[in-house]
Amino acid sequence: MPAFDFEKNRKERMEFVRKWAEYVRTHPDKEWSSQQKDLIDSQLKNANKKL
Repeated sequence: MPAFDFEKNRKERMEFVRKWAEYVRTHPDKEWSSQQKDLIDSQLKNANKKL
């Protein structure tokens, strides 16, 4: 099994942050905040199912 590539993982996370920041800058607050709410709500719902 190959070793975990921490540098590759860091670069991928930074690229995601850059893309998300660009999305937030170029889309209305109402649009992206609604998407965040939907994501968080679904994560909470899924977490509650595991309890």
